[in-house]
Amino acid sequence: MTTPTARLAEIARETGYDGIEVRAERLLGAPDELTAAAGAVRPGEVWSLNGIQLQVGPDGGLDRARLEAEMAPRLEVCRRLGAVYLLVVPPRAEGAERERAIGAMRDGLAILRDTAAPDGIGVAFEFLGFADCPIDTPALAGRVVAGLEGVDLVLDSCHWHASGGASLDGFPVDRLAMVHLNDAPAKPPREIEDADRLLPTYGVIRLAELIAALRAAGSDGPWSLETFNPAYWTRDPAEVAREGRSLLAGLLGSPVRGA
Repeated sequence: MTTPTARLAEIARETGYDGIEVRAERLLGAPDELTAAAGAVRPGEVWSLNGIQLQVGPDGGLDRARLEAEMAPRLEVCRRLGAVYLLVVPPRAEGAERERAIGAMRDGLAILRDTAAPDGIGVAFEFLGFADCPIDTPALAGRVVAGLEGVDLVLDSCHWHASGGASLDGFPVDRLAMVHLNDAPAKPPREIEDADRLLPTYGVIRLAELIAALRAAGSDGPWSLETFNPAYWTRDPAEVAREGRSLLAGLLGSPVRGA
């Protein structure tokens, strides 16, 4: 999160990753960084822009005005970098009515899909396991995309753990665009925040079980490492990338296809 995007791409290549996910927080409103990144990345190297959060209005339906305002600049970043996917997440909206939220997410994803498709940009939806998110389990994510063609999914190990680590029944594994692998400390799962995340195998998430379930269902990545813990940002980013790559190799077997 503190490393310029162009340097992130260089580190990924140096340490054996196949690509990167880039962060909207770094690139929106930062024309110099976006220009540098566009000159540094290679075709197909940017797997996703992470991303855009769909919001609900006072009536529980999709906040279309906010989506329209936020969609265009993010899709422009995707075009500039050749991003394969725009990653989409649901809101953190405590008290939101779940059925209305499912409909709102479907509406927003359809708009994004149709707007992004002419540029060959895919759309992938990731549920959040936070207690204040109305779409907080694999099964609910499956309901969001059911019958919604042209929208893929992202599964994040930390959100899976925070949601209770339930079975993937009802989650269409065949629609996975990527899997985020990270770990979490031994604290109540529903209290976990992004800043708590640990490198894989350094926490309590049942990663081997999750990987085995995904492989049994026919999915074998791509696997993406996320390092949201600010404690990692004080270290040499190449060192963190190498350590994470080694831990992923141990979990998955080498060679590892990952971002």
